Amino acid sequence: MNSVVKSAWAEPVRLPCTGHGALTAAGSSDSPEPAAAVPVPPFPEDALLHHAVVARALETPDAVAVITPGRTLTYRELATESALLAHRLADAGAAPGSLVAVVMEKGWEQVVGCLGVLRAGAAYVPVDPHWPAARIAGVLAAAGIGQVLTQPGVRSTVPWPEGIEVFEVTAVTGPDVPGDLPDGPDVTVSPEDLAYVIYTSGSTGVPKGVMIEHGPAVNTVRDVNDELSLTAEDRVLALSALHFDLSVYDIFGPLSAGGAVVVPAPGDEREPGNWLRLMTDSAVTVWNSVPALMAMLCAHVSGEPRPPSSLPPLRAVLMSGDWIPVSLPDEVRALFPSAVQWSLGGATEASIWSIWHRITPEARHRTSIPYGTSMRNQRVFVADRLLRPRPHWVTGEICIAGAGVARGYLGDEERTRRSFVTDPASGGRLYRTGDWGRLLPNGEIEFLGRRDDQVKIGGHRIELGDVEAALLSCPGVRTAVATVHGERGRTRLTAHVLLQPGATRSGATLRQDLGQRLPTYMLPSAVSVRDTFPLTPNGKVDRAALAALPDEAATDGLDTAVPEGPSDAEEKLLFTIWSDFFDVPDLSVTDNFFQLGGDSLRAVRLVSAIRRETGTPMPVATLFAHPTVRGLAQWLRGAHEPERPARENATPERRTRHESF
Repeated sequence: MNSVVKSAWAEPVRLPCTGHGALTAAGSSDSPEPAAAVPVPPFPEDALLHHAVVARALETPDAVAVITPGRTLTYRELATESALLAHRLADAGAAPGSLVAVVMEKGWEQVVGCLGVLRAGAAYVPVDPHWPAARIAGVLAAAGIGQVLTQPGVRSTVPWPEGIEVFEVTAVTGPDVPGDLPDGPDVTVSPEDLAYVIYTSGSTGVPKGVMIEHGPAVNTVRDVNDELSLTAEDRVLALSALHFDLSVYDIFGPLSAGGAVVVPAPGDEREPGNWLRLMTDSAVTVWNSVPALMAMLCAHVSGEPRPPSSLPPLRAVLMSGDWIPVSLPDEVRALFPSAVQWSLGGATEASIWSIWHRITPEARHRTSIPYGTSMRNQRVFVADRLLRPRPHWVTGEICIAGAGVARGYLGDEERTRRSFVTDPASGGRLYRTGDWGRLLPNGEIEFLGRRDDQVKIGGHRIELGDVEAALLSCPGVRTAVATVHGERGRTRLTAHVLLQPGATRSGATLRQDLGQRLPTYMLPSAVSVRDTFPLTPNGKVDRAALAALPDEAATDGLDTAVPEGPSDAEEKLLFTIWSDFFDVPDLSVTDNFFQLGGDSLRAVRLVSAIRRETGTPMPVATLFAHPTVRGLAQWLRGAHEPERPARENATPERRTRHESF
């Protein structure tokens, strides 16, 4: 087995959140002066994402490492399969500095794949196999990737570009792996080598590849593990998609501590009932997700006619990536009273997280949950245009310095220079997040939103320019503007277009075209075709005025026919339930749930209400497949086919009055 260094990080430092030193000469804490930043200690040699995992395999080879609905792997199996995969990759040319794409659905294969890439010395690039083919090809080409890992079931569904060498990850070990664990390839990897590249939305329509080295990623993982006192008894639910950087902690957090990563089945990303069963069966102790997913879990449990007989033994809940509703921690506390809750923040460009706040019951009295204070070896502060720290209560740009800062954007030196600049306090590198915030008197930072056209929807970073560029590539579109409706966690994306002379496109067909260009999470809920755009006094498009338009202004091309009322018992029942969720005049049985403004959280609540009223088990995915009253009613009739004669002329009574959420 390769030698594994087991040194501890030398004197880790909690860098000050503000970068401030002493008070001003007048003694006022409202006008702090910057002091020299605390130097970040060098990364130790063992600050490699895969080192601790290999070390755990040597120490406890028979402990459970990965749990999925279809397969459970011990550390022995994980180490063996990742080593064999690493050799395959190395023989094909993978080495430090090279990139290997991981194009997979949820499964144990993702864990083996990422670990195998790292053990070959290369960096992994997660790619969603459900992205449009053009986006997959664009990312692979932009990253210069020649090797791809995938699953047998995915390989035939992706149109691979020419020149790509595709490797399938399949099981190669049984329950009893004999002999010593095999060594990985004999390669030298340092903390300054790349560990992974994650692509995020780009303002010009071209995704940005964020390059993260081993050392910064390990700094974050070790900090969180130490704060949570993570042990071999812990099990972390890997709910986030692999191309979302929360997944880095989901995998390497528990595996570095000798615990287990619990991976849901593919397609379960919308099924909180399935999460709950898996969490309970696998005794999950740590939850890590965007707030919306935890809200979905809470809504599912509270919406069930009978409470679950048991709940998973959660002891820590980590929420990040979006606004946390001030009411959500109380909902979590009611279900998991022993769980310590944390709000975390940062950027993909700063190795997952850089700032955190422990949520206490007093949060219910706040208007928002604070962003928090800097994490270990990192420095988060609110700056003015010259990157000088702002006084208390003064709005500025949130900047991140210290150990977590990324190398930059792959193949984009100009964008890297704009976003990664010199920290005047330390002379080191600093990432300008583009987020607005302000420093509170207690030393915490409050997050206030964005200063540009980047938005967060469902935890995903979306550049409005990326959506607009995709629209402009659609035939017939002359001008496009993307806007956001709603506030703080209840936002939805809409788009508005002007057509070229003579073009006759509808919003619905344009949205269909976008589905061939953008990932699902970036699709506007509706596209409106307009005659003109409102303009500011200086002649620019008035984005604020567009965003302020009522939602019905963004429904062009949806169902504009005469509203249809319910025609049978199932439609009448569903129509009544839907009416509680949407205050829409002339609601129709053909109205689309999501184009009315429905989101994943509302979907869970609606499906829970339907289950209560009908007594019919219904996965949340059913609503995504049949998003109208008429479509759902047809599904219900099929579900109740054996009892259809007895119900033909009956009007189902509602079991209980559905309360408004």
